[in-house]
Amino acid sequence: MSNPLRIFVPVKRVIDFAVKVRVNPAKTDVDRNVKHSMNPFDEIAVEEAVRIKEKSPKTEVVAISCGSAKAQETLRTALAMGADRAVHVEVKDDSTLQPLAVAKLLEAYTKKEENKPDLFILGKQAIDDDSNQTGQMLAGLLNLPQTTFASKLEIENQSLKVTREIDGGLETIKTSMPAIVTTDLRLNEPRYASLPNIMKAKKKPLVKITPEDLGVDISPRIQTLKVEEPPKREGGRKVESVDELLDKLKNEAKVFADSTEFCPFSSHSQFLACGTYQLTDEKRQDNDSQVRKGKLYLFQVENTNSNGKSSPLLQQQQIIETPAILDMKWSHALVKDRPVLGVADSIGGVQLYALNSEQQQLEPYTHVQVTEDDSVLCLSLDWASRVNRNIPHLIATSHSNGDLSLIQAGESEWFVEHQWNAHDLEAWIVGFNYWDTNILYSGADDATLKVWDTRTYQCTSTNRRQYMMGVTAIQSSPHNEHTLATGSYDENIHLWDTRNMRTPLSEIHTPGGGIWRLKWHPTRSDRLLSASMHAGAFVIDTENSQVVKSFLDHESMAYGADWSFQHSDLVASCSFYDHIMHLWDGSV
Repeated sequence: MSNPLRIFVPVKRVIDFAVKVRVNPAKTDVDRNVKHSMNPFDEIAVEEAVRIKEKSPKTEVVAISCGSAKAQETLRTALAMGADRAVHVEVKDDSTLQPLAVAKLLEAYTKKEENKPDLFILGKQAIDDDSNQTGQMLAGLLNLPQTTFASKLEIENQSLKVTREIDGGLETIKTSMPAIVTTDLRLNEPRYASLPNIMKAKKKPLVKITPEDLGVDISPRIQTLKVEEPPKREGGRKVESVDELLDKLKNEAKVFADSTEFCPFSSHSQFLACGTYQLTDEKRQDNDSQVRKGKLYLFQVENTNSNGKSSPLLQQQQIIETPAILDMKWSHALVKDRPVLGVADSIGGVQLYALNSEQQQLEPYTHVQVTEDDSVLCLSLDWASRVNRNIPHLIATSHSNGDLSLIQAGESEWFVEHQWNAHDLEAWIVGFNYWDTNILYSGADDATLKVWDTRTYQCTSTNRRQYMMGVTAIQSSPHNEHTLATGSYDENIHLWDTRNMRTPLSEIHTPGGGIWRLKWHPTRSDRLLSASMHAGAFVIDTENSQVVKSFLDHESMAYGADWSFQHSDLVASCSFYDHIMHLWDGSV
Protein backbone atom coordinates (compact mmCIF):
# COMPACT_ATOMS: atom_id res chain seq x y z
CA MET A 1 0.00 0.00 0.00
CA SER A 2 1.86 3.08 -1.27
CA ASN A 3 -0.61 5.96 -1.33
CA PRO A 4 -2.32 7.41 1.76
CA LEU A 5 -6.08 6.91 1.83
CA ARG A 6 -9.11 8.73 3.16
CA ILE A 7 -11.38 6.34 5.04
CA PHE A 8 -14.91 7.06 6.33
CA VAL A 9 -16.08 4.83 9.20
CA PRO A 10 -19.75 5.20 10.24
CA VAL A 11 -20.33 4.20 13.87
CA LYS A 12 -23.54 3.73 15.83
CA ARG A 13 -24.41 4.06 19.51
CA VAL A 14 -26.41 0.99 20.59
CA ILE A 15 -27.57 -0.70 23.77
CA ASP A 16 -24.51 -2.46 25.19
CA PHE A 17 -24.23 -6.08 24.08
CA ALA A 18 -24.14 -7.32 27.71
CA VAL A 19 -27.47 -5.68 28.66
CA LYS A 20 -30.57 -7.85 28.76
CA VAL A 21 -33.03 -6.00 26.54
CA ARG A 22 -36.56 -5.53 27.88
CA VAL A 23 -39.75 -4.03 26.46
CA ASN A 24 -40.77 -0.66 27.93
CA PRO A 25 -44.04 -0.44 29.94
CA ALA A 26 -45.86 1.33 27.08
CA LYS A 27 -44.88 -1.51 24.69
CA THR A 28 -43.81 1.04 22.07
CA ASP A 29 -40.10 0.20 22.11
CA VAL A 30 -37.42 -1.48 24.17
CA ASP A 31 -36.26 0.21 27.37
CA ARG A 32 -33.41 2.51 26.29
CA ASN A 33 -32.57 3.82 29.76
CA VAL A 34 -29.68 1.38 30.01
CA LYS A 35 -25.97 1.29 29.27
CA HIS A 36 -24.97 2.09 25.66
CA SER A 37 -21.73 1.60 23.76
CA MET A 38 -20.37 1.47 20.22
CA ASN A 39 -21.90 -1.20 18.00
CA PRO A 40 -19.38 -4.13 18.16
CA PHE A 41 -19.25 -4.55 14.38
CA ASP A 42 -18.45 -0.83 14.09
CA GLU A 43 -15.61 -1.30 16.57
CA ILE A 44 -14.18 -3.86 14.14
CA ALA A 45 -14.54 -1.33 11.31
CA VAL A 46 -12.70 1.37 13.29
CA GLU A 47 -9.96 -1.09 14.20
CA GLU A 48 -9.45 -2.09 10.56
CA ALA A 49 -9.26 1.54 9.45
CA VAL A 50 -6.71 2.32 12.17
CA ARG A 51 -4.60 -0.69 11.15
CA ILE A 52 -4.57 0.61 7.57
CA LYS A 53 -3.50 4.01 8.90
CA GLU A 54 -0.66 2.40 10.88
CA LYS A 55 0.70 0.91 7.65
CA SER A 56 0.31 4.23 5.80
CA PRO A 57 0.56 7.03 8.41
CA LYS A 58 -0.72 9.79 6.09
CA THR A 59 -4.06 8.00 5.80
CA GLU A 60 -6.95 9.95 7.33
CA VAL A 61 -9.66 8.11 9.28
CA VAL A 62 -12.95 9.98 9.72
CA ALA A 63 -15.56 8.58 12.14
CA ILE A 64 -19.17 9.57 11.42
CA SER A 65 -22.20 9.00 13.63
CA CYS A 66 -25.87 9.85 13.07
CA GLY A 67 -27.71 10.08 16.36
CA SER A 68 -28.67 12.09 19.42
CA ALA A 69 -26.26 14.26 21.40
CA LYS A 70 -25.07 11.18 23.29
CA ALA A 71 -23.61 9.78 20.06
CA GLN A 72 -20.64 12.06 20.69
CA GLU A 73 -19.53 9.59 23.38
CA THR A 74 -19.30 6.91 20.68
CA LEU A 75 -17.36 9.24 18.41
CA ARG A 76 -14.89 10.01 21.21
CA THR A 77 -14.36 6.27 21.60
CA ALA A 78 -13.55 6.01 17.88
CA LEU A 79 -11.13 8.94 18.22
CA ALA A 80 -9.48 7.27 21.21
CA MET A 81 -9.03 4.09 19.14
CA GLY A 82 -7.13 6.08 16.50
CA ALA A 83 -9.55 7.97 14.21
CA ASP A 84 -8.28 11.43 13.21
CA ARG A 85 -11.49 13.42 13.33
CA ALA A 86 -15.21 12.93 13.82
CA VAL A 87 -18.46 14.16 12.31
CA HIS A 88 -21.71 14.12 14.29
CA VAL A 89 -24.97 14.33 12.35
CA GLU A 90 -27.24 15.22 15.25
CA VAL A 91 -30.87 14.11 15.30
CA LYS A 92 -33.35 14.59 18.13
CA ASP A 93 -34.61 11.02 18.31
CA ASP A 94 -32.33 8.32 16.94
CA SER A 95 -34.72 5.51 17.96
CA THR A 96 -36.71 6.19 14.76
CA LEU A 97 -33.65 6.60 12.53
CA GLN A 98 -33.81 3.89 9.87
CA PRO A 99 -31.09 2.44 7.60
CA LEU A 100 -32.21 4.26 4.44
CA ALA A 101 -32.16 7.60 6.25
CA VAL A 102 -28.64 6.90 7.58
CA ALA A 103 -27.45 5.89 4.11
CA LYS A 104 -28.87 9.12 2.66
CA LEU A 105 -27.16 11.21 5.36
CA LEU A 106 -23.84 9.52 4.62
CA GLU A 107 -24.38 10.02 0.89
CA ALA A 108 -25.15 13.73 1.33
CA TYR A 109 -22.15 14.31 3.59
CA THR A 110 -19.85 12.49 1.16
CA LYS A 111 -21.03 14.60 -1.78
CA LYS A 112 -20.60 17.76 0.30
CA GLU A 113 -16.97 16.96 1.13
CA GLU A 114 -14.39 18.40 -1.22
CA ASN A 115 -11.96 15.51 -0.69
CA LYS A 116 -13.86 12.31 -1.42
CA PRO A 117 -13.14 9.12 0.55
CA ASP A 118 -11.28 6.21 -1.01
CA LEU A 119 -12.92 3.67 1.25
CA PHE A 120 -15.96 3.24 3.49
CA ILE A 121 -15.68 0.61 6.23
CA LEU A 122 -18.94 -0.16 8.06
CA GLY A 123 -20.02 -2.82 10.52
CA LYS A 124 -22.12 -5.38 8.66
CA GLN A 125 -25.06 -4.71 10.99
CA ALA A 126 -26.05 -3.02 14.23
CA ILE A 127 -26.88 -5.35 17.10
CA ASP A 128 -30.00 -3.39 18.08
CA ASP A 129 -32.04 -3.80 14.88
CA ASP A 130 -29.87 -6.35 12.98
CA SER A 131 -30.96 -4.71 9.71
CA ASN A 132 -27.75 -5.35 7.72
CA GLN A 133 -28.83 -2.72 5.18
CA THR A 134 -26.92 0.55 5.53
CA GLY A 135 -23.73 -0.50 3.73
CA GLN A 136 -25.59 -1.97 0.78
CA MET A 137 -27.93 1.04 0.50
CA LEU A 138 -25.00 3.46 0.64
CA ALA A 139 -23.25 1.55 -2.15
CA GLY A 140 -26.39 1.86 -4.27
CA LEU A 141 -26.80 5.58 -3.61
CA LEU A 142 -23.15 6.38 -4.38
CA ASN A 143 -22.93 3.83 -7.21
CA LEU A 144 -19.84 2.25 -5.66
CA PRO A 145 -18.69 -1.41 -5.60
CA GLN A 146 -19.38 -3.20 -2.34
CA THR A 147 -17.89 -6.22 -0.54
CA THR A 148 -19.90 -7.40 2.45
CA PHE A 149 -19.09 -9.65 5.45
CA ALA A 150 -15.34 -9.14 5.11
CA SER A 151 -13.13 -11.46 7.17
CA LYS A 152 -9.88 -10.27 5.55
CA LEU A 153 -8.96 -7.00 3.83
CA GLU A 154 -5.92 -6.31 1.64
CA ILE A 155 -5.12 -3.06 -0.23
CA GLU A 156 -2.70 -2.82 -3.14
CA ASN A 157 -2.42 0.65 -4.73
CA GLN A 158 -6.03 1.49 -5.67
CA SER A 159 -7.37 -2.04 -5.68
CA LEU A 160 -9.08 -3.88 -2.87
CA LYS A 161 -8.92 -7.64 -2.19
CA VAL A 162 -11.53 -8.88 0.27
CA THR A 163 -12.11 -12.37 1.67
CA ARG A 164 -15.71 -12.81 2.76
CA GLU A 165 -17.62 -15.56 4.53
CA ILE A 166 -20.37 -17.35 2.63
CA ASP A 167 -22.45 -20.46 3.40
CA GLY A 168 -20.09 -22.77 1.52
CA GLY A 169 -16.85 -21.38 2.93
CA LEU A 170 -14.79 -18.36 1.87
CA GLU A 171 -15.04 -16.18 -1.22
CA THR A 172 -12.32 -13.75 -2.40
CA ILE A 173 -13.32 -10.62 -4.33
CA LYS A 174 -11.09 -8.01 -5.97
CA THR A 175 -12.43 -4.56 -6.80
CA SER A 176 -11.25 -1.03 -7.51
CA MET A 177 -11.57 1.89 -5.12
CA PRO A 178 -13.41 3.90 -3.99
CA ALA A 179 -15.46 1.07 -2.51
CA ILE A 180 -17.60 0.06 0.43
CA VAL A 181 -16.71 -2.77 2.84
CA THR A 182 -18.84 -4.19 5.67
CA THR A 183 -17.03 -6.08 8.40
CA ASP A 184 -17.70 -9.52 9.82
CA LEU A 185 -16.74 -10.82 13.25
CA ARG A 186 -13.48 -12.47 12.28
CA LEU A 187 -11.87 -9.52 10.50
CA ASN A 188 -9.91 -8.46 13.61
CA GLU A 189 -10.02 -8.02 17.37
CA PRO A 190 -10.59 -4.36 18.30
CA ARG A 191 -8.05 -2.77 20.60
CA TYR A 192 -8.71 -1.23 23.97
CA ALA A 193 -8.45 2.54 24.03
CA SER A 194 -5.54 3.49 26.31
CA LEU A 195 -5.89 6.26 28.88
CA PRO A 196 -3.45 8.61 27.06
CA ASN A 197 -5.40 8.13 23.83
CA ILE A 198 -8.69 8.78 25.63
CA MET A 199 -7.26 12.09 26.85
CA LYS A 200 -5.94 12.94 23.37
CA ALA A 201 -9.36 12.17 21.85
CA LYS A 202 -10.86 15.10 23.77
CA LYS A 203 -8.70 17.50 21.73
CA LYS A 204 -9.35 15.94 18.31
CA PRO A 205 -11.78 17.82 16.05
CA LEU A 206 -15.45 16.86 16.19
CA VAL A 207 -17.79 18.70 13.81
CA LYS A 208 -21.54 18.82 14.41
CA ILE A 209 -24.08 19.17 11.59
CA THR A 210 -27.79 18.45 11.17
CA PRO A 211 -29.90 16.61 8.58
CA GLU A 212 -31.25 20.03 7.57
CA ASP A 213 -27.70 21.15 6.75
CA LEU A 214 -27.46 18.18 4.40
CA GLY A 215 -30.93 18.56 2.97
CA VAL A 216 -32.05 15.07 3.96
CA ASP A 217 -35.52 14.06 5.15
CA ILE A 218 -35.06 11.45 7.85
CA SER A 219 -38.76 10.79 8.52
CA PRO A 220 -39.27 7.06 9.20
CA ARG A 221 -40.85 5.05 6.40
CA ILE A 222 -41.75 2.15 8.67
CA GLN A 223 -43.82 2.61 11.81
CA THR A 224 -43.55 0.26 14.79
CA LEU A 225 -47.05 -0.32 16.10
CA LYS A 226 -46.31 -2.46 19.12
CA VAL A 227 -43.42 -4.28 20.80
CA GLU A 228 -44.13 -7.41 22.85
CA GLU A 229 -42.21 -10.11 24.68
CA PRO A 230 -42.25 -13.56 23.00
CA PRO A 231 -45.37 -15.55 23.91
CA LYS A 232 -45.18 -18.07 26.72
CA ARG A 233 -44.92 -21.70 25.73
CA GLU A 234 -48.06 -23.81 25.75
CA GLY A 235 -48.63 -26.51 28.36
CA GLY A 236 -48.34 -30.24 27.89
CA ARG A 237 -51.02 -32.79 27.04
CA LYS A 238 -52.04 -36.37 27.85
CA VAL A 239 -51.52 -39.16 25.33
CA GLU A 240 -53.42 -42.41 24.93
CA SER A 241 -50.72 -44.83 23.80
CA VAL A 242 -46.98 -45.52 23.71
CA ASP A 243 -46.91 -44.91 19.94
CA GLU A 244 -48.53 -41.51 20.40
CA LEU A 245 -46.10 -40.71 23.22
CA LEU A 246 -43.10 -41.52 21.04
CA ASP A 247 -44.51 -39.40 18.24
CA LYS A 248 -45.06 -36.45 20.58
CA LEU A 249 -41.62 -36.81 22.12
CA LYS A 250 -40.01 -36.71 18.68
CA ASN A 251 -42.11 -34.02 17.04
CA GLU A 252 -43.89 -31.87 19.64
CA ALA A 253 -43.17 -32.48 23.31
CA LYS A 254 -41.11 -30.30 25.58
CA VAL A 255 -39.03 -33.26 26.75
CA PHE A 256 -35.50 -32.31 25.84
CA ALA A 257 -32.37 -34.47 25.94
CA ASP A 258 -29.66 -32.02 26.95
CA SER A 259 -26.77 -33.95 28.52
CA THR A 260 -25.06 -37.29 28.08
CA GLU A 261 -22.04 -38.68 29.97
CA PHE A 262 -19.96 -41.88 29.77
CA CYS A 263 -18.64 -43.31 33.02
CA PRO A 264 -14.83 -42.74 33.08
CA PHE A 265 -13.79 -45.81 35.12
CA SER A 266 -12.46 -48.76 33.15
CA SER A 267 -14.44 -51.25 35.22
CA HIS A 268 -17.69 -49.34 34.57
CA SER A 269 -16.97 -47.60 31.25
CA GLN A 270 -19.83 -49.43 29.55
CA PHE A 271 -22.32 -47.20 31.40
CA LEU A 272 -23.77 -44.12 29.72
CA ALA A 273 -26.12 -41.61 31.39
CA CYS A 274 -28.52 -39.26 29.60
CA GLY A 275 -30.51 -36.44 31.22
CA THR A 276 -33.71 -34.73 30.05
CA TYR A 277 -35.56 -31.50 30.70
CA GLN A 278 -39.33 -30.98 30.44
CA LEU A 279 -41.32 -27.78 30.94
CA THR A 280 -44.73 -29.00 32.13
CA ASP A 281 -48.10 -27.26 32.31
CA GLU A 282 -48.12 -27.69 36.11
CA LYS A 283 -47.78 -24.51 38.17
CA ARG A 284 -45.68 -23.96 41.29
CA GLN A 285 -47.81 -22.87 44.24
CA ASP A 286 -45.32 -20.28 45.50
CA ASN A 287 -44.73 -18.24 42.32
CA ASP A 288 -47.11 -19.60 39.65
CA SER A 289 -44.20 -20.53 37.36
CA GLN A 290 -44.24 -23.74 35.33
CA VAL A 291 -42.82 -26.89 36.92
CA ARG A 292 -39.72 -28.36 35.29
CA LYS A 293 -39.32 -32.13 35.35
CA GLY A 294 -36.71 -34.51 34.01
CA LYS A 295 -35.57 -38.09 33.70
CA LEU A 296 -32.19 -39.70 34.19
CA TYR A 297 -31.57 -42.64 31.87
CA LEU A 298 -28.82 -45.21 32.45
CA PHE A 299 -27.67 -47.33 29.50
CA GLN A 300 -25.08 -50.01 28.87
CA VAL A 301 -23.09 -49.80 25.66
CA GLU A 302 -21.93 -53.18 24.39
CA ASN A 303 -20.14 -54.20 21.22
CA THR A 304 -21.83 -56.56 18.78
CA ASN A 305 -20.20 -58.22 15.78
CA SER A 306 -21.94 -58.25 12.41
CA ASN A 307 -20.20 -59.35 9.21
CA GLY A 308 -16.89 -59.12 10.98
CA LYS A 309 -17.48 -55.52 12.04
CA SER A 310 -17.89 -54.25 15.58
CA SER A 311 -20.82 -51.92 16.32
CA PRO A 312 -22.18 -50.53 19.60
CA LEU A 313 -25.46 -51.78 21.06
CA LEU A 314 -27.38 -49.53 23.49
CA GLN A 315 -29.33 -51.26 26.25
CA GLN A 316 -31.48 -49.31 28.71
CA GLN A 317 -30.83 -50.21 32.36
CA GLN A 318 -32.80 -47.67 34.37
CA ILE A 319 -35.04 -44.57 34.33
CA ILE A 320 -35.20 -42.22 37.33
CA GLU A 321 -37.81 -39.44 37.65
CA THR A 322 -36.08 -36.20 38.68
CA PRO A 323 -36.42 -32.44 38.56
CA ALA A 324 -35.33 -31.15 35.15
CA ILE A 325 -31.66 -31.90 34.45
CA LEU A 326 -29.50 -29.05 33.14
CA ASP A 327 -26.07 -30.70 33.33
CA MET A 328 -24.32 -33.75 34.77
CA LYS A 329 -20.82 -35.15 35.14
CA TRP A 330 -19.20 -38.23 36.63
CA SER A 331 -16.52 -37.71 39.25
CA HIS A 332 -13.15 -38.97 37.99
CA ALA A 333 -12.30 -39.99 41.56
CA LEU A 334 -14.22 -42.72 43.38
CA VAL A 335 -16.44 -41.46 46.21
CA LYS A 336 -16.28 -43.96 49.05
CA ASP A 337 -15.08 -46.56 46.54
CA ARG A 338 -17.99 -46.06 44.13
CA PRO A 339 -18.43 -44.18 40.85
CA VAL A 340 -20.64 -41.13 41.47
CA LEU A 341 -22.63 -39.05 38.98
CA GLY A 342 -23.40 -35.42 39.82
CA VAL A 343 -26.61 -33.92 38.39
CA ALA A 344 -27.40 -30.18 38.25
CA ASP A 345 -31.16 -29.74 38.62
CA SER A 346 -33.88 -27.14 38.10
CA ILE A 347 -34.56 -26.59 41.81
CA GLY A 348 -31.16 -25.08 42.56
CA GLY A 349 -29.55 -28.28 43.76
CA VAL A 350 -27.03 -31.00 42.98
CA GLN A 351 -28.12 -34.63 43.24
CA LEU A 352 -25.36 -37.24 43.56
CA TYR A 353 -26.01 -40.81 42.41
CA ALA A 354 -23.72 -43.73 43.25
CA LEU A 355 -23.42 -46.64 40.83
CA ASN A 356 -24.31 -50.02 42.35
CA SER A 357 -22.06 -52.47 40.51
CA GLU A 358 -24.01 -55.57 41.52
CA GLN A 359 -27.45 -54.27 40.53
CA GLN A 360 -25.97 -52.20 37.71
CA GLN A 361 -28.13 -49.25 38.64
CA LEU A 362 -27.77 -45.77 40.10
CA GLU A 363 -28.74 -45.14 43.71
CA PRO A 364 -29.41 -41.72 45.32
CA TYR A 365 -26.33 -40.83 47.34
CA THR A 366 -27.06 -37.33 48.62
CA HIS A 367 -28.75 -34.09 47.54
CA VAL A 368 -27.27 -30.65 48.23
CA GLN A 369 -29.68 -27.72 48.06
CA VAL A 370 -27.22 -25.14 46.77
CA THR A 371 -29.50 -22.08 46.55
CA GLU A 372 -32.02 -20.98 49.16
CA ASP A 373 -34.46 -20.04 46.40
CA ASP A 374 -35.42 -23.29 44.69
CA SER A 375 -36.74 -21.41 41.65
CA VAL A 376 -33.11 -20.64 40.74
CA LEU A 377 -31.81 -23.19 38.25
CA CYS A 378 -28.49 -24.96 38.68
CA LEU A 379 -27.17 -24.64 35.12
CA SER A 380 -23.84 -26.47 35.19
CA LEU A 381 -21.40 -28.33 37.40
CA ASP A 382 -17.80 -29.51 37.35
CA TRP A 383 -15.69 -31.78 39.57
CA ALA A 384 -12.19 -30.72 40.61
CA SER A 385 -10.75 -34.24 40.44
CA ARG A 386 -10.24 -34.76 36.68
CA VAL A 387 -6.42 -34.75 36.91
CA ASN A 388 -5.56 -35.02 40.61
CA ARG A 389 -7.82 -37.68 42.07
CA ASN A 390 -6.38 -37.54 45.58
CA ILE A 391 -7.70 -34.10 46.48
CA PRO A 392 -10.84 -33.61 48.63
CA HIS A 393 -14.09 -33.98 46.71
CA LEU A 394 -15.10 -30.55 45.39
CA ILE A 395 -17.87 -29.48 42.97
CA ALA A 396 -18.40 -26.08 41.36
CA THR A 397 -21.87 -25.02 40.16
CA SER A 398 -23.28 -22.08 38.21
CA HIS A 399 -26.81 -20.69 38.44
CA SER A 400 -29.51 -18.83 36.56
CA ASN A 401 -29.19 -15.80 38.87
CA GLY A 402 -25.50 -15.36 37.97
CA ASP A 403 -24.14 -16.98 41.15
CA LEU A 404 -21.33 -19.52 41.46
CA SER A 405 -21.04 -22.04 44.30
CA LEU A 406 -18.47 -24.45 45.71
CA ILE A 407 -19.71 -27.71 47.27
CA GLN A 408 -17.39 -29.78 49.45
CA ALA A 409 -17.61 -33.23 51.03
CA GLY A 410 -17.46 -33.11 54.81
CA GLU A 411 -16.97 -36.03 57.17
CA SER A 412 -20.69 -36.76 57.39
CA GLU A 413 -22.35 -34.64 54.69
CA TRP A 414 -21.77 -32.44 51.68
CA PHE A 415 -22.15 -28.69 52.14
CA VAL A 416 -21.91 -25.38 50.29
CA GLU A 417 -18.51 -23.98 51.17
CA HIS A 418 -19.00 -20.62 49.48
CA GLN A 419 -21.41 -18.85 47.14
CA TRP A 420 -20.99 -15.51 45.38
CA ASN A 421 -22.51 -13.43 42.59
CA ALA A 422 -20.25 -13.70 39.57
CA HIS A 423 -22.35 -12.35 36.70
CA ASP A 424 -25.34 -10.05 36.18
CA LEU A 425 -27.05 -12.54 33.88
CA GLU A 426 -27.37 -16.34 33.69
CA ALA A 427 -24.07 -18.06 34.50
CA TRP A 428 -24.30 -20.79 31.86
CA ILE A 429 -21.06 -22.59 32.66
CA VAL A 430 -18.36 -23.06 35.27
CA GLY A 431 -15.21 -25.16 35.10
CA PHE A 432 -12.14 -25.91 37.20
CA ASN A 433 -8.56 -25.54 36.10
CA TYR A 434 -7.85 -29.24 36.54
CA TRP A 435 -4.15 -28.56 37.18
CA ASP A 436 -4.70 -25.83 39.79
CA THR A 437 -8.10 -26.36 41.34
CA ASN A 438 -7.93 -23.05 43.21
CA ILE A 439 -8.77 -21.51 39.84
CA LEU A 440 -12.28 -21.43 38.37
CA TYR A 441 -13.51 -20.20 34.98
CA SER A 442 -17.06 -18.98 34.44
CA GLY A 443 -19.08 -17.83 31.44
CA ALA A 444 -22.47 -16.17 31.26
CA ASP A 445 -25.15 -14.59 29.10
CA ASP A 446 -23.36 -11.25 29.58
CA ALA A 447 -20.83 -12.43 26.94
CA THR A 448 -18.09 -12.46 29.56
CA LEU A 449 -15.43 -15.01 30.49
CA LYS A 450 -14.12 -14.62 34.04
CA VAL A 451 -11.28 -16.22 36.01
CA TRP A 452 -11.64 -16.67 39.78
CA ASP A 453 -9.17 -17.48 42.56
CA THR A 454 -11.12 -19.42 45.19
CA ARG A 455 -8.54 -18.65 47.88
CA THR A 456 -9.81 -15.06 47.92
CA TYR A 457 -12.94 -15.39 45.75
CA GLN A 458 -11.66 -12.49 43.68
CA CYS A 459 -12.01 -12.20 39.91
CA THR A 460 -8.47 -12.15 38.52
CA SER A 461 -9.33 -11.74 34.83
CA THR A 462 -12.33 -10.60 32.76
CA ASN A 463 -12.65 -10.92 28.99
CA ARG A 464 -15.60 -9.13 27.40
CA ARG A 465 -14.10 -8.29 24.04
CA GLN A 466 -13.74 -11.81 22.66
CA TYR A 467 -17.42 -12.72 22.60
CA MET A 468 -20.40 -11.37 20.72
CA MET A 469 -22.83 -13.59 22.65
CA GLY A 470 -23.05 -15.58 25.86
CA VAL A 471 -20.21 -17.85 26.97
CA THR A 472 -21.73 -21.33 27.25
CA ALA A 473 -18.96 -23.95 27.34
CA ILE A 474 -15.68 -24.26 29.26
CA GLN A 475 -13.33 -27.19 29.81
CA SER A 476 -9.75 -27.33 31.02
CA SER A 477 -7.57 -29.77 29.12
CA PRO A 478 -6.79 -32.95 31.13
CA HIS A 479 -3.69 -33.46 28.91
CA ASN A 480 -1.97 -30.04 28.68
CA GLU A 481 -1.56 -28.06 31.87
CA HIS A 482 -2.05 -24.59 30.41
CA THR A 483 -4.75 -25.24 27.78
CA LEU A 484 -8.38 -24.18 28.14
CA ALA A 485 -11.24 -24.48 25.63
CA THR A 486 -14.26 -22.16 25.65
CA GLY A 487 -17.34 -21.86 23.45
CA SER A 488 -20.10 -19.34 22.88
CA TYR A 489 -23.48 -18.81 21.27
CA ASP A 490 -21.51 -16.84 18.64
CA GLU A 491 -20.48 -20.20 17.05
CA ASN A 492 -16.79 -19.90 17.95
CA ILE A 493 -14.50 -22.14 19.98
CA HIS A 494 -11.45 -20.45 21.52
CA LEU A 495 -8.32 -22.17 22.78
CA TRP A 496 -6.43 -20.33 25.50
CA ASP A 497 -3.08 -20.44 27.25
CA THR A 498 -4.23 -20.00 30.83
CA ARG A 499 -1.10 -17.98 31.60
CA ASN A 500 -2.38 -15.24 29.28
CA MET A 501 -6.16 -14.90 29.23
CA ARG A 502 -6.20 -11.63 27.30
CA THR A 503 -6.02 -13.09 23.79
CA PRO A 504 -6.82 -16.69 22.70
CA LEU A 505 -4.28 -18.90 20.98
CA SER A 506 -6.72 -19.80 18.21
CA GLU A 507 -10.35 -19.62 17.11
CA ILE A 508 -12.40 -22.34 15.40
CA HIS A 509 -15.75 -21.59 13.81
CA THR A 510 -18.56 -24.19 13.77
CA PRO A 511 -20.85 -22.64 11.15
CA GLY A 512 -24.55 -22.44 11.91
CA GLY A 513 -24.63 -23.35 15.57
CA GLY A 514 -23.71 -21.93 18.95
CA ILE A 515 -21.48 -24.05 21.19
CA TRP A 516 -23.22 -25.70 24.16
CA ARG A 517 -20.74 -28.30 25.42
CA LEU A 518 -17.04 -29.03 24.85
CA LYS A 519 -15.31 -32.31 25.79
CA TRP A 520 -11.63 -33.18 25.45
CA HIS A 521 -10.84 -36.67 24.16
CA PRO A 522 -9.99 -39.12 26.99
CA THR A 523 -6.55 -39.98 25.57
CA ARG A 524 -5.75 -37.63 22.67
CA SER A 525 -4.62 -34.12 23.50
CA ASP A 526 -5.40 -32.82 19.99
CA ARG A 527 -9.08 -33.80 19.81
CA LEU A 528 -12.00 -31.77 21.14
CA LEU A 529 -15.70 -32.63 20.84
CA SER A 530 -18.29 -29.87 20.40
CA ALA A 531 -22.07 -30.07 20.76
CA SER A 532 -22.93 -27.12 18.52
CA MET A 533 -26.69 -26.83 18.88
CA HIS A 534 -28.35 -26.14 15.48
CA ALA A 535 -25.22 -27.10 13.53
CA GLY A 536 -24.79 -30.61 14.98
CA ALA A 537 -21.72 -32.13 16.63
CA PHE A 538 -18.10 -31.70 15.55
CA VAL A 539 -14.67 -33.15 16.26
CA ILE A 540 -11.97 -30.48 16.34
CA ASP A 541 -8.27 -30.95 15.57
CA THR A 542 -6.90 -28.46 18.10
CA GLU A 543 -3.33 -28.57 16.79
CA ASN A 544 -4.47 -27.34 13.37
CA SER A 545 -7.54 -25.42 14.59
CA GLN A 546 -9.97 -27.06 12.21
CA VAL A 547 -13.07 -29.24 12.13
CA VAL A 548 -12.09 -32.77 11.08
CA LYS A 549 -15.36 -34.65 11.62
CA SER A 550 -18.98 -33.50 11.45
CA PHE A 551 -22.06 -35.36 12.66
CA LEU A 552 -25.15 -33.76 11.13
CA ASP A 553 -27.85 -36.39 11.76
CA HIS A 554 -29.48 -34.45 14.61
CA GLU A 555 -32.65 -32.77 13.36
CA SER A 556 -32.77 -30.35 16.29
CA MET A 557 -30.24 -28.69 18.60
CA ALA A 558 -27.34 -30.89 19.73
CA TYR A 559 -26.98 -30.04 23.43
CA GLY A 560 -25.04 -32.97 24.86
CA ALA A 561 -22.02 -34.95 23.67
CA ASP A 562 -19.32 -37.11 25.22
CA TRP A 563 -16.49 -39.50 24.35
CA SER A 564 -16.54 -43.12 25.45
CA PHE A 565 -13.77 -44.17 27.83
CA GLN A 566 -14.12 -47.80 26.69
CA HIS A 567 -14.39 -47.75 22.88
CA SER A 568 -11.84 -45.59 21.10
CA ASP A 569 -13.45 -42.59 19.40
CA LEU A 570 -17.03 -43.68 20.14
CA VAL A 571 -19.23 -40.60 20.69
CA ALA A 572 -22.70 -40.23 22.18
CA SER A 573 -24.60 -37.05 21.34
CA CYS A 574 -28.16 -36.03 22.14
CA SER A 575 -30.46 -33.39 20.71
CA PHE A 576 -32.86 -31.13 22.50
CA TYR A 577 -36.27 -30.97 20.84
CA ASP A 578 -36.44 -34.36 19.13
CA HIS A 579 -35.28 -36.21 22.29
CA ILE A 580 -32.87 -38.42 20.35
CA MET A 581 -29.44 -39.82 21.26
CA HIS A 582 -26.99 -41.04 18.63
CA LEU A 583 -23.88 -43.21 18.95
CA TRP A 584 -21.33 -42.52 16.22
CA ASP A 585 -17.68 -42.92 15.27
CA GLY A 586 -15.67 -39.80 16.01
CA SER A 587 -12.50 -41.00 14.30
CA VAL A 588 -11.27 -39.27 11.16
